[in-house]
Amino acid sequence: MTLRWEPAGEARGSVALVHGVMALSETWWRIGPALAARGWRVAAVDLPGHGGDVRRDGALELDALVDGLAARLDGPVDLLVGHSLGAVVALGLLGRDPGAARAVVLEEPPGLGAVDLRALASAIAHDAAAVRVDRAPLVAREREANPRWDPGDVERSVRGIEEADADTIVAALRGPLRWDLAALLPAVDVPTLVLAAPDAPGHFPLDERSALRGADREAVRGALAPERFVEIEGGHCLHRDDPQRWLEAVDAFARAALG
Repeated sequence: MTLRWEPAGEARGSVALVHGVMALSETWWRIGPALAARGWRVAAVDLPGHGGDVRRDGALELDALVDGLAARLDGPVDLLVGHSLGAVVALGLLGRDPGAARAVVLEEPPGLGAVDLRALASAIAHDAAAVRVDRAPLVAREREANPRWDPGDVERSVRGIEEADADTIVAALRGPLRWDLAALLPAVDVPTLVLAAPDAPGHFPLDERSALRGADREAVRGALAPERFVEIEGGHCLHRDDPQRWLEAVDAFARAALG
């Protein structure tokens, strides 16, 4: 599914928003209208395997995700925004098609040094099974674990688990889905902004901790000008934790990079 928001007047340009693993295009339910109010024409897309999209034609590895994103976009955009896995897919798309966007924002791009993919796959399998039995405990868990989230974010987080093709995603995480963040980033030749939560002890996939840590974080920070690596107080879902600060950082970047 693709969600769209239009500005009231002439558009400054186009923005495409790409969600993370087990999420939905609806994760941008506050960000999309806010960007439109700032003059952008906005589209939020669902990645393959998410939002009710059931894949039956092969493994869900990075190239397949990039293919799916390319197919869902109407063409080149001015600003491509990806969160978590969506940030990795955005990098993959721009590495393959440099003309897909004029600039890119990467929110919490996960480095494999901080991600235990098998643990993440097991957590996803557990949640997908649990939500089919009774979604209320999962809603309560998400609310308790993320006190800064709007209730609408909690609801959409759980719905993302309900609607995703969990079996395909789990198989991908246990199998072919791999990426090298330090190699993907230098291959992208457009202005780039990284939004990251502060580095803190702990281990992804807990939402309250950054997924960009250790050597991956240093490689990403070192590849960018200091003002293009912005820390926002929060956890892995910064657009939910602090949407106002997120919008300020993205708007300032867009004005500098795109005019």
